[in-house]
Amino acid sequence: MKQRLNIEMALRAWLILLVLLTGARLAGADTAPPLYQQVAGGEQEITIEKPTSVDRLALEQGVRWVTVARENGLKKPYKLKPGMVLKINNTHIVPTELQSGLVINLPELHLYYFRKGTYQRRYALAVGKPSWPTPTGSYKIYEKRKNPTWNVPPSIQEEMEEMGHEVVAKVPPGPKNPLGKFWLGTTASGVGIHATNRPWSVGYSVSHGCIRMLPHEIEQLFPQVEVGTPVKIIYRPLKLALTPQGRVYLEAIPNIYGWELNSQEWVKDMAEYYQIADRIDWGKVPPILKARSGLAQDITKSPADPIPAAASISNAPKEVRLSPLQDKATKLE
Repeated sequence: MKQRLNIEMALRAWLILLVLLTGARLAGADTAPPLYQQVAGGEQEITIEKPTSVDRLALEQGVRWVTVARENGLKKPYKLKPGMVLKINNTHIVPTELQSGLVINLPELHLYYFRKGTYQRRYALAVGKPSWPTPTGSYKIYEKRKNPTWNVPPSIQEEMEEMGHEVVAKVPPGPKNPLGKFWLGTTASGVGIHATNRPWSVGYSVSHGCIRMLPHEIEQLFPQVEVGTPVKIIYRPLKLALTPQGRVYLEAIPNIYGWELNSQEWVKDMAEYYQIADRIDWGKVPPILKARSGLAQDITKSPADPIPAAASISNAPKEVRLSPLQDKATKLE
C-alpha cells in the first residue's frame, strides 16, 4: 500500500511538472519560487508624536500608505496630528533567498538585510520606473562611497537633452546630487543602492534603474554592508509561506511592471507543487489577490497541523517552470 502511494505521488508530481514544462497552462519563469517559512511583523498601535504625513509614516513602518489610510478610515488630505492613534499592521513574508546579504523585492519596494543567517530588518526603496526597470539577478556590492560624485550615464544625458534640460556629465557632492551622501555600487550594470535628495520618491517606481533609500536609513545600513556582500534582486508580486506551525500565509503586492501573471493560477500551482492545497481555505484567496495590500494574511484552513521537523521544506528554488512572472525582454531571477 505504501509503495503504491509513493508511486501515485511521484506520478502526480511528474504530471504537474510535464504540464508546466510544456507550457500548456503557464510559461516564462525558469524556476519555481520558493515556499517561504518566515513571517514577521504584526499589528500594533502607534501614537503620532509630531506632525508627519501618511506616506512617511507608512515608509517607516514598512507598509503601503493606502493600506494605512484604509485600515484607519483616513480621509483626504490624510493629515496626521500629534495625539492621533493609528493601527498599523506590517505582517510580511520574509524572502529568504540569501542567508547573508541583501534581498531586494522590486514590486514590494523593500530591501531585506540578512546577517549570518538571521533576518535583521527591511528598508523602504524607490526602484526603476516601468520604462527603465531595475534588473533582477544575483550580484554583489563592489564599492562603497561617502559623498559620491554622480557620473551621469550617457543615456540619462540624452534624456536631459531630449527634455530640454541642461546636460551635465558630473554632479559633485552636495544637496543637488541625486545620490545623496551614501553609495553602494553593485555589479549590476549601472545600478547602485544610494541615498537621495528626493526622499519623497521613496516608495515608488520612479528611478532610472538605481535603488534609492531614505537618507537616514541608508546611513544606518551603510556601515553594516561590506564590499563583496551578495545582493539578490527578485520580482515577486506574490509570496507564499508555510510556517513551522503549519499556517499558510499569502502576500499580494501591486505588479508594478505589469509582467504577465495569473495570480489565482500562481497560487494554485504553488499549492499543488508544494502539496499544501489541502491546508488552504480557498475562499480567503480571491480578496487578498484583489486588494494587493502588501500584507501577509493567514489563509489556513482550520485546524492546522504543525509541520514535522523532518519534513521541513527547503527554500531553494526548484528547477521547473511555475509561473509567468516576466516581461519577454527581461530575465527573471
